[in-house]
Amino acid sequence: FMLSREEVLQIMRHFDSREDGQVSYNEFCDALLDEDFTTGMLKSKSRLDAYHDGSYAERAAVRTAERQETLEVRNAVRAIGECLYKRQNVFARLCKEFGHITHEATVTSQQIQHAFRQIGQWFELEDVQRCVLFLNPGADLERIPYLEFLKAVQTSFHDVAVHR
Repeated sequence: FMLSREEVLQIMRHFDSREDGQVSYNEFCDALLDEDFTTGMLKSKSRLDAYHDGSYAERAAVRTAERQETLEVRNAVRAIGECLYKRQNVFARLCKEFGHITHEATVTSQQIQHAFRQIGQWFELEDVQRCVLFLNPGADLERIPYLEFLKAVQTSFHDVAVHR
């Protein structure tokens, strides 16, 4: 089927009983399947509304953007974690690089990116920032305690599932 964006939104709105911009598995099943236990006759299913709801389209677009950013965060944390967890001596090499960069116990996200590049690992700045904020949501990207960051990346490696 080739559906227009408006038709897709109409179908989504029909199944989305919470009207939050995304259709959960339970909402989908509730709309398609009959109730398991009823006290009366089976209810007839509601018909598809044909009107266009601009606010619902906006909510759906926001949810799509949120899911995309969540995917980007997971990929960034997984890639950086894989680099630290699976490669020997990366932790020590990064600590040495941070020692060359600064005498303080904190670094910026740009310095983390630079240290990774110095040891031959290329990560985008946005991915480094996503990883830092995922592991420490209230972090100041200009003052990241690098030892705690590196330890958090290593210990959280198995917490972030591989994309299926």
